[in-house]
Amino acid sequence: MAQVAVKHLDKVYQGNTHILKDLSLEIDSGEFLVLLGPSGCGKSTLLNCIAGLLDVEGGRVEIDGKDVTNSDPSERGIAMVFQSYALYPTKTVYGNMAFNLRMKRKSKEFIDQKVKETAELLQISELLDRKPATLSGGQRQRAAIGRALVRDAAVCLFDEPLSNLDAKLRTEMRIELKKLHKKIKSTFIYVTHDQVEAMTLATRIAVMDAGRFSQISTPDELYERPANVFVARFIGSPAMNFIYGTISFESGINVISHDGIRFDISSYPFLTKPQNGQRVILGVRPELFHRATSDAKSYSTLLNIVEPLGANVLCYCQLGKSDIVASLNPSDLAGVQTDEELKLEIDLSKVSVFDEASSLRL
Repeated sequence: MAQVAVKHLDKVYQGNTHILKDLSLEIDSGEFLVLLGPSGCGKSTLLNCIAGLLDVEGGRVEIDGKDVTNSDPSERGIAMVFQSYALYPTKTVYGNMAFNLRMKRKSKEFIDQKVKETAELLQISELLDRKPATLSGGQRQRAAIGRALVRDAAVCLFDEPLSNLDAKLRTEMRIELKKLHKKIKSTFIYVTHDQVEAMTLATRIAVMDAGRFSQISTPDELYERPANVFVARFIGSPAMNFIYGTISFESGINVISHDGIRFDISSYPFLTKPQNGQRVILGVRPELFHRATSDAKSYSTLLNIVEPLGANVLCYCQLGKSDIVASLNPSDLAGVQTDEELKLEIDLSKVSVFDEASSLRL
Protein backbone atom coordinates (compact mmCIF):
# COMPACT_ATOMS: atom_id res chain seq x y z
CA MET A 1 0.00 0.00 0.00
CA ALA A 2 1.11 3.56 -0.62
CA GLN A 3 -0.18 7.05 -0.03
CA VAL A 4 -0.52 9.28 -3.10
CA ALA A 5 -0.61 13.07 -2.99
CA VAL A 6 -1.23 15.59 -5.74
CA LYS A 7 -0.25 19.13 -4.75
CA HIS A 8 -1.25 22.24 -6.72
CA LEU A 9 -1.02 20.36 -10.02
CA ASP A 10 -1.32 22.26 -13.30
CA LYS A 11 -1.46 20.80 -16.80
CA VAL A 12 -1.54 22.96 -19.92
CA TYR A 13 -1.84 21.73 -23.52
CA GLN A 14 -0.50 23.65 -26.51
CA GLY A 15 0.54 26.60 -24.39
CA ASN A 16 -2.91 27.96 -23.53
CA THR A 17 -5.41 25.13 -22.95
CA HIS A 18 -5.57 24.76 -19.18
CA ILE A 19 -6.67 21.17 -18.48
CA LEU A 20 -5.85 20.79 -14.76
CA LYS A 21 -6.11 23.86 -12.55
CA ASP A 22 -4.27 23.90 -9.22
CA LEU A 23 -5.46 20.45 -8.13
CA SER A 24 -4.64 19.15 -4.66
CA LEU A 25 -5.67 15.73 -3.36
CA GLU A 26 -4.41 13.23 -0.79
CA ILE A 27 -5.22 9.54 -1.23
CA ASP A 28 -4.72 7.31 1.79
CA SER A 29 -2.90 3.98 1.67
CA GLY A 30 -5.27 1.19 0.68
CA GLU A 31 -8.01 3.58 -0.41
CA PHE A 32 -10.23 3.01 -3.45
CA LEU A 33 -10.54 6.53 -4.86
CA VAL A 34 -12.61 7.17 -7.97
CA LEU A 35 -12.11 10.18 -10.24
CA LEU A 36 -15.58 10.90 -11.62
CA GLY A 37 -16.76 13.45 -14.14
CA PRO A 38 -18.04 14.05 -17.68
CA SER A 39 -15.89 13.63 -20.77
CA GLY A 40 -13.24 16.33 -21.05
CA CYS A 41 -13.18 17.26 -17.36
CA GLY A 42 -9.52 16.19 -16.93
CA LYS A 43 -9.85 12.93 -14.97
CA SER A 44 -7.81 10.76 -17.38
CA THR A 45 -5.26 13.55 -17.73
CA LEU A 46 -4.85 13.60 -13.94
CA LEU A 47 -4.43 9.82 -13.87
CA ASN A 48 -1.76 10.02 -16.59
CA CYS A 49 0.06 12.73 -14.64
CA ILE A 50 0.10 10.50 -11.56
CA ALA A 51 1.37 7.63 -13.72
CA GLY A 52 4.12 9.79 -15.22
CA LEU A 53 2.80 9.44 -18.77
CA LEU A 54 2.35 13.22 -18.98
CA ASP A 55 4.58 16.05 -17.78
CA VAL A 56 3.05 18.78 -15.65
CA GLU A 57 3.52 22.55 -15.83
CA GLY A 58 3.14 23.14 -12.10
CA GLY A 59 2.79 21.40 -8.76
CA ARG A 60 4.01 17.93 -7.86
CA VAL A 61 3.05 14.29 -7.41
CA GLU A 62 4.15 12.40 -4.30
CA ILE A 63 4.01 8.66 -3.57
CA ASP A 64 4.64 7.71 0.06
CA GLY A 65 6.02 11.18 0.68
CA LYS A 66 8.57 10.98 -2.16
CA ASP A 67 8.39 13.57 -4.92
CA VAL A 68 8.05 11.57 -8.17
CA THR A 69 6.97 14.46 -10.42
CA ASN A 70 10.00 14.07 -12.67
CA SER A 71 10.45 10.30 -12.24
CA ASP A 72 9.89 7.82 -15.07
CA PRO A 73 6.71 5.70 -14.83
CA SER A 74 8.85 2.60 -14.17
CA GLU A 75 10.30 4.26 -11.06
CA ARG A 76 6.97 5.14 -9.43
CA GLY A 77 5.93 1.69 -8.21
CA ILE A 78 2.60 1.81 -10.03
CA ALA A 79 0.60 -0.49 -12.29
CA MET A 80 -1.93 0.71 -14.84
CA VAL A 81 -4.95 -0.87 -16.53
CA PHE A 82 -6.15 0.84 -19.71
CA GLN A 83 -9.59 1.10 -21.27
CA SER A 84 -8.42 -0.71 -24.42
CA TYR A 85 -6.87 -3.68 -22.52
CA ALA A 86 -3.56 -3.13 -24.42
CA LEU A 87 -2.71 -6.84 -24.50
CA TYR A 88 -0.03 -8.14 -26.85
CA PRO A 89 -2.06 -10.05 -29.50
CA THR A 90 0.72 -12.53 -30.35
CA LYS A 91 1.32 -13.56 -26.74
CA THR A 92 -0.78 -15.86 -24.59
CA VAL A 93 -2.43 -14.64 -21.40
CA TYR A 94 0.54 -16.18 -19.55
CA GLY A 95 2.97 -14.35 -21.83
CA ASN A 96 1.18 -11.04 -21.34
CA MET A 97 1.17 -11.39 -17.57
CA ALA A 98 4.78 -12.50 -17.44
CA PHE A 99 6.14 -9.84 -19.81
CA ASN A 100 7.04 -7.12 -17.28
CA LEU A 101 8.58 -9.63 -14.88
CA ARG A 102 10.77 -11.01 -17.69
CA MET A 103 11.87 -7.48 -18.57
CA LYS A 104 13.00 -7.14 -14.94
CA ARG A 105 14.93 -10.41 -15.32
CA LYS A 106 13.05 -12.24 -12.61
CA SER A 107 13.72 -15.97 -12.32
CA LYS A 108 11.57 -18.40 -14.28
CA GLU A 109 10.35 -19.99 -11.04
CA PHE A 110 9.35 -16.61 -9.56
CA ILE A 111 7.51 -15.60 -12.73
CA ASP A 112 5.66 -18.90 -12.94
CA GLN A 113 4.57 -18.73 -9.30
CA LYS A 114 3.48 -15.08 -9.53
CA VAL A 115 1.51 -15.49 -12.75
CA LYS A 116 -0.32 -18.59 -11.51
CA GLU A 117 -1.13 -17.02 -8.13
CA THR A 118 -2.55 -13.91 -9.81
CA ALA A 119 -4.47 -15.96 -12.39
CA GLU A 120 -6.06 -17.97 -9.59
CA LEU A 121 -7.00 -14.77 -7.78
CA LEU A 122 -8.72 -13.48 -10.93
CA GLN A 123 -10.19 -16.88 -11.82
CA ILE A 124 -8.49 -17.06 -15.22
CA SER A 125 -6.14 -20.02 -14.59
CA GLU A 126 -7.77 -22.00 -17.41
CA LEU A 127 -7.11 -19.12 -19.87
CA LEU A 128 -3.32 -18.86 -19.47
CA ASP A 129 -2.55 -20.73 -22.72
CA ARG A 130 -5.02 -18.75 -24.83
CA LYS A 131 -4.38 -15.62 -26.91
CA PRO A 132 -6.40 -12.39 -26.56
CA ALA A 133 -8.30 -12.90 -29.83
CA THR A 134 -9.95 -16.02 -28.40
CA LEU A 135 -11.12 -14.30 -25.20
CA SER A 136 -14.35 -12.47 -24.38
CA GLY A 137 -14.27 -8.81 -23.32
CA GLY A 138 -14.50 -9.71 -19.65
CA GLN A 139 -11.72 -12.28 -19.94
CA ARG A 140 -9.45 -9.78 -21.71
CA GLN A 141 -10.08 -7.24 -18.98
CA ARG A 142 -9.19 -9.80 -16.30
CA ALA A 143 -6.00 -10.61 -18.19
CA ALA A 144 -5.12 -6.90 -18.40
CA ILE A 145 -5.75 -6.49 -14.66
CA GLY A 146 -3.66 -9.60 -14.02
CA ARG A 147 -0.75 -8.18 -16.00
CA ALA A 148 -0.84 -5.13 -13.75
CA LEU A 149 -1.21 -7.06 -10.50
CA VAL A 150 1.74 -9.44 -10.99
CA ARG A 151 4.02 -6.46 -10.46
CA ASP A 152 2.97 -6.21 -6.79
CA ALA A 153 2.50 -2.47 -7.28
CA ALA A 154 1.55 -0.44 -4.24
CA VAL A 155 -0.62 1.82 -6.44
CA CYS A 156 -2.96 0.53 -9.18
CA LEU A 157 -4.37 2.97 -11.72
CA PHE A 158 -7.48 2.15 -13.77
CA ASP A 159 -8.51 4.27 -16.77
CA GLU A 160 -12.18 3.45 -17.50
CA PRO A 161 -11.42 -0.29 -17.62
CA LEU A 162 -15.05 -1.46 -17.89
CA SER A 163 -16.38 0.95 -20.50
CA ASN A 164 -15.97 -1.57 -23.38
CA LEU A 165 -17.98 -4.28 -21.61
CA ASP A 166 -21.71 -4.91 -21.85
CA ALA A 167 -23.99 -4.05 -18.93
CA LYS A 168 -24.03 -7.55 -17.41
CA LEU A 169 -20.23 -7.91 -17.55
CA ARG A 170 -19.74 -4.43 -16.09
CA THR A 171 -21.85 -5.39 -13.09
CA GLU A 172 -19.91 -8.64 -12.63
CA MET A 173 -16.53 -6.93 -12.99
CA ARG A 174 -17.49 -4.21 -10.50
CA ILE A 175 -18.09 -6.92 -7.90
CA GLU A 176 -14.82 -8.65 -8.78
CA LEU A 177 -12.85 -5.41 -8.56
CA LYS A 178 -14.27 -4.67 -5.13
CA LYS A 179 -13.37 -8.19 -3.95
CA LEU A 180 -9.91 -7.81 -5.46
CA HIS A 181 -9.25 -4.53 -3.68
CA LYS A 182 -10.33 -6.09 -0.39
CA LYS A 183 -7.91 -9.00 -0.90
CA ILE A 184 -4.75 -7.25 -2.08
CA LYS A 185 -5.25 -3.96 -0.15
CA SER A 186 -3.35 -1.86 -2.70
CA THR A 187 -4.20 1.79 -3.30
CA PHE A 188 -6.62 1.97 -6.24
CA ILE A 189 -7.20 5.13 -8.29
CA TYR A 190 -9.99 4.59 -10.78
CA VAL A 191 -11.30 6.84 -13.58
CA THR A 192 -14.88 6.65 -14.82
CA HIS A 193 -17.71 8.80 -16.14
CA ASP A 194 -20.27 6.27 -14.87
CA GLN A 195 -21.67 7.49 -11.55
CA VAL A 196 -23.14 4.05 -10.73
CA GLU A 197 -19.66 2.55 -11.08
CA ALA A 198 -18.23 5.25 -8.85
CA MET A 199 -20.90 4.93 -6.16
CA THR A 200 -20.56 1.14 -5.92
CA LEU A 201 -16.75 0.90 -5.99
CA ALA A 202 -15.32 3.89 -4.17
CA THR A 203 -14.40 4.55 -0.58
CA ARG A 204 -14.17 8.20 -1.72
CA ILE A 205 -15.09 9.97 -4.94
CA ALA A 206 -13.45 13.08 -6.39
CA VAL A 207 -15.99 14.73 -8.71
CA MET A 208 -14.28 16.78 -11.41
CA ASP A 209 -15.62 19.55 -13.60
CA ALA A 210 -13.58 21.59 -16.09
CA GLY A 211 -10.22 20.70 -14.57
CA ARG A 212 -11.17 21.29 -10.93
CA PHE A 213 -12.56 19.27 -8.06
CA SER A 214 -16.21 20.09 -7.37
CA GLN A 215 -16.37 17.86 -4.29
CA ILE A 216 -14.32 15.08 -2.71
CA SER A 217 -16.23 12.86 -0.31
CA THR A 218 -17.78 9.46 0.37
CA PRO A 219 -20.52 8.16 -1.94
CA ASP A 220 -23.18 8.66 0.74
CA GLU A 221 -22.09 12.24 1.44
CA LEU A 222 -22.08 13.13 -2.26
CA TYR A 223 -25.55 11.73 -2.74
CA GLU A 224 -27.16 13.16 0.38
CA ARG A 225 -25.30 16.47 0.70
CA PRO A 226 -23.93 17.57 -2.70
CA ALA A 227 -21.76 20.67 -2.40
CA ASN A 228 -23.16 22.36 -5.51
CA VAL A 229 -25.69 22.02 -8.30
CA PHE A 230 -23.19 20.31 -10.63
CA VAL A 231 -22.58 17.46 -8.18
CA ALA A 232 -26.29 17.22 -7.35
CA ARG A 233 -27.13 16.92 -11.05
CA PHE A 234 -24.29 14.49 -11.87
CA ILE A 235 -24.79 12.08 -8.95
CA GLY A 236 -27.98 10.06 -8.93
CA SER A 237 -30.10 8.31 -11.56
CA PRO A 238 -32.67 9.70 -12.17
CA ALA A 239 -31.10 13.04 -11.43
CA MET A 240 -32.16 15.32 -8.59
CA ASN A 241 -35.22 17.49 -9.25
CA PHE A 242 -34.64 21.25 -9.17
CA ILE A 243 -37.33 23.77 -8.21
CA TYR A 244 -36.46 27.47 -8.48
CA GLY A 245 -37.74 29.93 -5.92
CA THR A 246 -36.94 32.40 -3.13
CA ILE A 247 -36.43 32.21 0.63
CA SER A 248 -39.28 33.47 2.82
CA PHE A 249 -39.11 33.88 6.61
CA GLU A 250 -42.87 34.19 6.95
CA SER A 251 -44.14 31.39 9.29
CA GLY A 252 -40.77 29.66 9.59
CA ILE A 253 -38.27 29.23 6.77
CA ASN A 254 -39.77 28.43 3.39
CA VAL A 255 -38.86 28.20 -0.24
CA ILE A 256 -41.56 29.82 -2.36
CA SER A 257 -41.37 28.57 -5.93
CA HIS A 258 -41.70 31.05 -8.77
CA ASP A 259 -45.29 29.86 -9.29
CA GLY A 260 -46.18 30.34 -5.60
CA ILE A 261 -45.84 26.81 -4.14
CA ARG A 262 -44.57 26.81 -0.54
CA PHE A 263 -42.01 24.30 0.77
CA ASP A 264 -41.33 24.37 4.52
CA ILE A 265 -37.57 23.87 5.09
CA SER A 266 -37.45 25.00 8.73
CA SER A 267 -35.61 21.79 9.69
CA TYR A 268 -32.94 22.20 6.98
CA PRO A 269 -29.36 22.31 8.41
CA PHE A 270 -28.09 25.47 6.70
CA LEU A 271 -24.32 25.78 6.19
CA THR A 272 -24.75 29.48 5.38
CA LYS A 273 -27.59 31.57 6.80
CA PRO A 274 -29.91 32.61 3.96
CA GLN A 275 -31.38 36.04 3.43
CA ASN A 276 -35.08 36.79 3.12
CA GLY A 277 -35.91 36.98 -0.59
CA GLN A 278 -32.70 35.19 -1.63
CA ARG A 279 -33.07 33.33 -4.93
CA VAL A 280 -32.44 29.62 -4.39
CA ILE A 281 -32.78 26.20 -6.00
CA LEU A 282 -34.56 23.48 -4.04
CA GLY A 283 -33.15 20.03 -4.82
CA VAL A 284 -35.37 16.99 -4.24
CA ARG A 285 -34.25 13.41 -4.91
CA PRO A 286 -36.91 11.30 -6.72
CA GLU A 287 -37.22 8.89 -3.77
CA LEU A 288 -38.17 11.73 -1.38
CA PHE A 289 -41.64 11.82 -2.95
CA HIS A 290 -44.40 9.61 -1.51
CA ARG A 291 -48.11 9.21 -2.18
CA ALA A 292 -49.85 11.71 0.10
CA THR A 293 -51.68 10.33 3.12
CA SER A 294 -53.35 13.62 4.01
CA ASP A 295 -54.32 16.73 2.08
CA ALA A 296 -52.63 18.98 4.66
CA LYS A 297 -49.11 17.98 3.56
CA SER A 298 -49.82 17.14 -0.05
CA TYR A 299 -48.67 18.70 -3.31
CA SER A 300 -50.94 18.33 -6.30
CA THR A 301 -49.17 17.12 -9.45
CA LEU A 302 -50.24 16.05 -12.92
CA LEU A 303 -49.06 12.54 -13.79
CA ASN A 304 -47.67 12.60 -17.35
CA ILE A 305 -45.61 9.45 -17.93
CA VAL A 306 -45.03 6.24 -15.96
CA GLU A 307 -41.94 4.02 -16.26
CA PRO A 308 -42.35 0.67 -14.43
CA LEU A 309 -39.00 -0.68 -13.17
CA GLY A 310 -40.22 -3.66 -11.18
CA ALA A 311 -39.55 -2.83 -7.52
CA ASN A 312 -40.32 0.84 -8.14
CA VAL A 313 -41.93 3.04 -10.74
CA LEU A 314 -40.72 6.39 -12.10
CA CYS A 315 -43.47 8.97 -12.38
CA TYR A 316 -42.85 12.01 -14.56
CA CYS A 317 -45.13 14.71 -13.19
CA GLN A 318 -45.78 18.42 -13.39
CA LEU A 319 -45.69 20.25 -10.06
CA GLY A 320 -46.91 23.75 -10.78
CA LYS A 321 -44.66 24.82 -13.65
CA SER A 322 -41.82 22.46 -12.65
CA ASP A 323 -41.24 19.07 -14.27
CA ILE A 324 -40.31 16.48 -11.65
CA VAL A 325 -39.53 12.75 -11.44
CA ALA A 326 -40.81 10.77 -8.45
CA SER A 327 -39.67 7.24 -7.61
CA LEU A 328 -42.66 5.50 -6.03
CA ASN A 329 -43.80 2.08 -4.94
CA PRO A 330 -46.05 0.57 -7.66
CA SER A 331 -48.89 0.34 -5.13
CA ASP A 332 -48.77 4.14 -4.74
CA LEU A 333 -50.31 4.49 -8.20
CA ALA A 334 -53.44 2.51 -7.33
CA GLY A 335 -56.44 4.25 -8.87
CA VAL A 336 -54.38 6.90 -10.72
CA GLN A 337 -53.97 7.02 -14.49
CA THR A 338 -51.76 9.22 -16.66
CA ASP A 339 -53.10 12.75 -17.23
CA GLU A 340 -54.78 12.61 -13.81
CA GLU A 341 -53.99 14.32 -10.50
CA LEU A 342 -51.46 12.57 -8.25
CA LYS A 343 -51.08 13.98 -4.73
CA LEU A 344 -47.58 13.63 -3.32
CA GLU A 345 -45.79 14.32 -0.04
CA ILE A 346 -42.13 15.35 0.14
CA ASP A 347 -39.66 14.43 2.88
CA LEU A 348 -38.45 18.02 3.25
CA SER A 349 -35.96 17.07 5.99
CA LYS A 350 -33.68 15.51 3.36
CA VAL A 351 -33.78 18.06 0.54
CA SER A 352 -30.89 20.23 -0.64
CA VAL A 353 -30.96 24.02 -0.99
CA PHE A 354 -28.53 25.86 -3.28
CA ASP A 355 -27.87 29.55 -3.84
CA GLU A 356 -29.01 30.28 -7.39
CA ALA A 357 -26.25 32.81 -8.12
CA SER A 358 -23.27 30.70 -7.00
CA SER A 359 -24.91 27.22 -7.28
CA LEU A 360 -23.31 26.36 -3.90
CA ARG A 361 -25.11 24.46 -1.15
CA LEU A 362 -26.57 26.68 1.57
